[in-house]
Amino acid sequence: MRSLLIGAAISLLLAGYAAASAGRPGAAWLAQAQCIHRHEGPWTANTGNGYFGGMQFAAATWAAMKGPKDPAFAHPGDPAFPFSVPPVQQLQVAWLVWLHDGRTWRSWGAVGAACARAPKH
Repeated sequence: MRSLLIGAAISLLLAGYAAASAGRPGAAWLAQAQCIHRHEGPWTANTGNGYFGGMQFAAATWAAMKGPKDPAFAHPGDPAFPFSVPPVQQLQVAWLVWLHDGRTWRSWGAVGAACARAPKH
């Protein structure tokens, strides 16, 4: 189920960026994003650690990238408020963060650095 969801999200992400003038993520970027997601948590993560979703966004980063509002931000760690932004939108925001960071995964620290060096599939 998880790989099906990832595949659907990636397909939607590629379709959504097909017409974008700033470019679109390629297969290597998507493989790296999937690597980061595998290390970060479920797409609905709201564990109370200050980060949210499958890419573990800080609320301030999410807001700076104009991500959609989500009730989880007002209720950190409350299981009644899972992060509800669909994976495709989380990947779109991750793309914007990656571009903002100079086309690097530095916002994801050691996990980002490790996944950036991962073999490209």
